[in-house]
Amino acid sequence: MQNKYFINFSKKLWFWFWKKLMNGFAPSDSQGNYKRPTGILADKKFKFTGNNVKTYLLLGNSCPWCHRTLLVYKLKKLSKKVEVIFLEADINSGQWIFNEKFKGCKTLHQFYKKAEKNNIFRSTLPLLFELHNERINILSSESSQIVRIINSIKGEPCQKTLQINNCSQDLLRTIHSEINDGVYKCGFARNQFSYEKASKGLFEALTIIEKKLDKKIGNWICGEELTYADIYLFPTLIRWELVYRQLFKCTEKEISDFKNITKWRLSFFELSNVSETCFESEWKKDYYKALFPLNPNQIVPILPSLKEIIQPLPK
Repeated sequence: MQNKYFINFSKKLWFWFWKKLMNGFAPSDSQGNYKRPTGILADKKFKFTGNNVKTYLLLGNSCPWCHRTLLVYKLKKLSKKVEVIFLEADINSGQWIFNEKFKGCKTLHQFYKKAEKNNIFRSTLPLLFELHNERINILSSESSQIVRIINSIKGEPCQKTLQINNCSQDLLRTIHSEINDGVYKCGFARNQFSYEKASKGLFEALTIIEKKLDKKIGNWICGEELTYADIYLFPTLIRWELVYRQLFKCTEKEISDFKNITKWRLSFFELSNVSETCFESEWKKDYYKALFPLNPNQIVPILPSLKEIIQPLPK
């Protein structure tokens, strides 16, 4: 028979280590609610020119914040204006690493130090920067700002691209805070109260989007025009069944219960170049193996393929 005191001690010790790990992965407030750290912001007066500089966008395949910037990049067809470099998530060290050394750097942390950005909480992606005479000028690490900078860049005259339009800031705040951040608030909640609060906010926000899609004309959230609302929402919704439902405990309802949302998701996925931004193998590997506090045994569940998941619902 196992010693109950030993079991109790082991639980307390494990919980202490869990909290320490979570402080590194996901900082929280005093009530246990997840708080995303603020990144680096470009000067509000910044305008892309591309003159005498080389512009780069550093991304990670599994990161949803990178995904929204990659969507704009692909939809605008900007390969001749901005160079994208993908980094890999090293699940052992918890760092983003370059496949090949870039400017003498192997890790993203080294790159931040080289750019003289030492006073930050964590070296994060996405990262937009310029290179002029080998001098690194970091512009922004905030995806909400990067998508607007990228969207402002004019593509090649011969290339036909989709226009991404503005929308209500209140709508964007709802999607960003309650859905994009909302799944993380569920997954990284420190206690039952903060988890239930996050889940309530998440599914109330999804209900708002569901109703908005039910009343409008056109394929998109705001009607006939593609907007930042669509760009913000897609990276979270396309990962739902593969990651967030299981790993982050987003289980209050099935996403398939939201008929309009699942129809919208398929329409967005079928846009030109969008499927090229979806890396389901990397998503599963990086989430289930890198987020050790949420999945200590690092077992990746057997799941349907993304193609099977997004098939049209039976009529």
